Amino acid sequence: MDASVRSAKADWWPRVLWTSALLPFALSLVVHASGVKTRPVTDDKQRDSLGFEQYLVNLGAPPPRSEYLARFAFRNVGSQPLKILELKPSCGCLNPRLERKEFASGEGGEFFLRVRAANEKPGPHEYTCQVLYDDGQPRETQVRFKISLPEERVEIRPRSLIVYQFNNKPIEREITITDFRAAPEDRPLARLELLEATCSLNWVEVAIGEAQLDEVGQRQQKILVTITDVPPGTHDGSIIVRTNISEYAELRVPLRVEGLSSSDDHARRK
Repeated sequence: MDASVRSAKADWWPRVLWTSALLPFALSLVVHASGVKTRPVTDDKQRDSLGFEQYLVNLGAPPPRSEYLARFAFRNVGSQPLKILELKPSCGCLNPRLERKEFASGEGGEFFLRVRAANEKPGPHEYTCQVLYDDGQPRETQVRFKISLPEERVEIRPRSLIVYQFNNKPIEREITITDFRAAPEDRPLARLELLEATCSLNWVEVAIGEAQLDEVGQRQQKILVTITDVPPGTHDGSIIVRTNISEYAELRVPLRVEGLSSSDDHARRK
């Protein structure tokens, strides 16, 4: 290769390097001249402000007792105030409650989902609760509660009472409490005894019946509920039963009584 060719190649390589280095600068001048401005990349979906410590509580198969609780702790992880609008459980028996509903950024709270084993069937259960809230726009999230309730248990039937009383005649209903616990071989099983039964509505009478065995030999007792002279309107209360078994020290049966409307009651008394 002669000297002239080598010299041409040597001159060509620095020009390529200079052109590559100047190309970004030249393009930026074109963009600036055309008025196009760069914008930061942003996420169009704002992050949810309501964050839970856990979205699923799974208690597995716990030992028998009357009541099980799932705790759901949360925090406002956003920069704006947050208001919880409603807790919508999959079953009214879960009975979630919130003392506060408004939370500033960084503040938190908690609520519980409550399952009374005596009021539910044994075996696996999964419950949910929809949490409706507003952090500048309406949002919704869901928490879940899983549990396998034991076969050996104390059972209440019916699980709840709804009574319609539209006249002065007393209405009677029965609640049956059955002991399905198996007696251990090494010690005698304490027999279930109902010690006291009351109602949160003072015009509802409650009495404990005699203990007996059902057709398969399970021990059970009945609670007799008598309802009369119902005030006008809808009344929610509970039948409360105390027992001698520590795991089932208190049993509850939700009660709803529907009476006459105020206008119907006034007409009836004329």
